[in-house]
Amino acid sequence: STEYDAFTQGITVSGMRTKSDIKILLCYILKTIDTPITKQQLDLLFQTTELANFFEVGDAVSALAENGLITTAENENGEKSYVITNAGRQAAENLETDISVSTRKQAVSAALEILAREKIKRYTETKIEKLEKGYNVVLSIRDGDTLMMQTVLYAADSMQANLLCDSFAADPSRLYAGIIELLTS
Repeated sequence: STEYDAFTQGITVSGMRTKSDIKILLCYILKTIDTPITKQQLDLLFQTTELANFFEVGDAVSALAENGLITTAENENGEKSYVITNAGRQAAENLETDISVSTRKQAVSAALEILAREKIKRYTETKIEKLEKGYNVVLSIRDGDTLMMQTVLYAADSMQANLLCDSFAADPSRLYAGIIELLTS
């Protein structure tokens, strides 16, 4: 149906305007990433891409679960996550061309980026310690219980301290690899 039946508040011009398109896109995302994804991650995906209304996504997830196209499982962190079923995978394969290539790419790219950031968070830690003058920024990388790297940097103000934390969180392996390269060359 070409009639719009979804709330369009907060979505871009190229966003999903029908409930069926939202369901197809959700199935396509889950099929393509082939990884469990939490409700919070899905919410973040649609908030950042503005491809569908938050409430419509929630309704679509419920409808897909009721129809056996997706199911829930615990992810590696013990959180409730959504997983596509074989029926959902088949539906996505049959209907994915109903959604534009650019929309599919945007949604999958956003999902993969969110999942990558979540994985990085599990291995990294940032802490800001207030000093009498300035701040210490503690940046750590762990592999399980093993502390692989920890470095402390001085920041003159809270803005600089937060910037250091954000930059590290965006690509912690860059700092780690840079230190290893510098110390071994």
